[in-house]
Amino acid sequence: MEQLIKELRLTVGGNGDVSIIHEARWHLPISSYEVSFGRVKRFKMDVLMKMLLFAFQETDIHRAATLADMLLVEELFIRDLIDKMQRTGLIHLEKKGYKLTAKGIDYLEKGIFEEDMEAEQTLILYSTVHDMYFLSEDNRIPEGGGKLPPYRYVAEENIDRAQVVELLSNEGFNSEEEGFQILVTEVTDHEELEAEFIPCIEFQLYDQKQDLFFARVWNTMTSHWDEVLEKQIEEHEVVKWREEMEEKKLET
Repeated sequence: MEQLIKELRLTVGGNGDVSIIHEARWHLPISSYEVSFGRVKRFKMDVLMKMLLFAFQETDIHRAATLADMLLVEELFIRDLIDKMQRTGLIHLEKKGYKLTAKGIDYLEKGIFEEDMEAEQTLILYSTVHDMYFLSEDNRIPEGGGKLPPYRYVAEENIDRAQVVELLSNEGFNSEEEGFQILVTEVTDHEELEAEFIPCIEFQLYDQKQDLFFARVWNTMTSHWDEVLEKQIEEHEVVKWREEMEEKKLET
């Protein structure tokens, strides 16, 4: 860490007009969650299922045998397909016969059919400051952050399941095979685990030529300057830095 700080000092102070007025080390807390999520297998609706749904939409039908006679298909096959459509919520039985649910109408219009898959779990991380979710397995947290003081502008935490679904969809949990797609549909549950702590290195800087105060923050997890943290610090503190400099000038 000390070698890294020396290298960063040289980087930020490489311009002779820029001076370091303060530097600090602190940790950025990162929330860790185990999330359970649902996926579906999406198929293009086959012709027979379409025919059955159209029949239920247009005609009062109670019995599989009636459809089997109409379509010249084995009754057992029709019965299995009706059971499948009831189980997945595409149809329900009323007094007059089988009728399409709102889901059934939607699937018929789109020409798709979806089957639920078993729930899965994965670990994700969430930075409240960045309002960003990322996979735990893709991001190694450097050690030693827990020994540093916390970042002073941490936001309140409130997990957004829609953002988690978007993350999982974009990170390889969706897939496409021959004849069907596998899609993440929802986060069904989440459990908060022990927080992680990212060491960060902050420099408060003054450009004498431009009469400009600004911040640079090195994020050790990403190994990059963190513009989000820099902007947040500047918004809260630049006025104070200038006031402190003016006070020092008056004292001298």
